[in-house]
Amino acid sequence: MAQEETTLIQVRELYKWFPIKVGLLGRKSIYVKAVDGVSLEIKKSETLGIVGESGSGKTTLGLTLMRLVNSTKGSIIFGGIDITKMKGRDLKRLRRRMQMVFQDPYASLDPRQTVRSALVEVMKIHGSIKDSKLASDKAAELVNIVGLNPDHLARFPHELSGGQRQRVAIARSLVLSPEFLLLDEPTSSLDVSVQAQILNLLQRLQTELDLTYVLISHNLAVVRHICHRTAVMYLGRIVEIGDTSQLFENPKHPYTFALLSSVPIPDPEVSQRLDVIEGDVPSPINLPSGCRFRLRCPYATDRCAAEAPLLREIEPGHSIECHYDLDLNSRPAATGAPAEGKVGAGPVGSA
Repeated sequence: MAQEETTLIQVRELYKWFPIKVGLLGRKSIYVKAVDGVSLEIKKSETLGIVGESGSGKTTLGLTLMRLVNSTKGSIIFGGIDITKMKGRDLKRLRRRMQMVFQDPYASLDPRQTVRSALVEVMKIHGSIKDSKLASDKAAELVNIVGLNPDHLARFPHELSGGQRQRVAIARSLVLSPEFLLLDEPTSSLDVSVQAQILNLLQRLQTELDLTYVLISHNLAVVRHICHRTAVMYLGRIVEIGDTSQLFENPKHPYTFALLSSVPIPDPEVSQRLDVIEGDVPSPINLPSGCRFRLRCPYATDRCAAEAPLLREIEPGHSIECHYDLDLNSRPAATGAPAEGKVGAGPVGSA
């Protein structure tokens, strides 16, 4: 099948800058460059993970994809249609095809609505089912799909556990039979055992309903378990993207390597020194010249300061935004600036 037929969403040079008024009269604007020229493709029926430090632009990118935040520039092609300029009824119809599961289900559910009311309200707003009896039957079917029972339909959010509330949130996102779900840290507020149940539920629903996911998460173990491909963001840019197993086993960007090296191995028999990323994240208002990671990268050269790297493919399906093809897994001691081309490199953050 051709690539165009398997791609559900294409993001082309997407920007989201937030203006900040400065000066005595607030006439001059400076900008927080939360998303700064992101391009990517999301394939139908896949799960794309988006990872990075807090402030890297992950959630802003997700909200912009969902049209919950308007982009500053660029295009989002969903199912062959540019949705960046949609308004009114067209945007409302789009909501049927793309939905979101928020991080905190207690905050995203109305405390004054029962589960049945929360599900039926979506049907009323979009006019998908107008008959009250049919709408109630549909609500009962949805709670069954997500692993709850009909008794939960009469309960309020405070009467449910955290895992049950997240199941209700997932059920609500499925009311309109969407094609695409944005999952913003869907398990971060849950116990570990409940996290596993929710992840298994999401994987089952994806198979049964042919859903496409974007998963935003800080939990690299969750990303590795559930995602087909992973994109790494840093200061509003994607610095590495590729097949998840490929990226985790052979990271090529120093920032990706540093993220993976900072995760503890859950084995008391394994002795591990956690690598850290030196320095602070630069301000998204005043970005460094050239490569954005160069001030924290032990392999930065004069070229990194003078020239911003472009996202380039280094092997099939694996792209990085770096001037050099670093063989980071070889891990010899870093001895200085890398030469042009493939080089060996020590652990990020080492002296």
